[in-house]
Amino acid sequence: MPGVGKDKIKVNAYGNMVEVKSEDPQRKYRRTIEIPSETDIETAKSNYNNGILEITFKKKEHTKGKTIKVE
Repeated sequence: MPGVGKDKIKVNAYGNMVEVKSEDPQRKYRRTIEIPSETDIETAKSNYNNGILEITFKKKEHTKGKTIKVE
């Protein structure tokens, strides 16, 4: 996103989607990207440096189900 100020970029994560938006008088940008269901959106972090936007997530920890012996 070269030429876009860091303060003009909005990143939202919800469900299994990430939305990146930017708007200024000269241009508008909006992109929605589907992410894998095993992505933990609560761990989302973004970094913007020299026109490059990087968004990272951690993978959800899989919890083992409780084992019950059935007689």
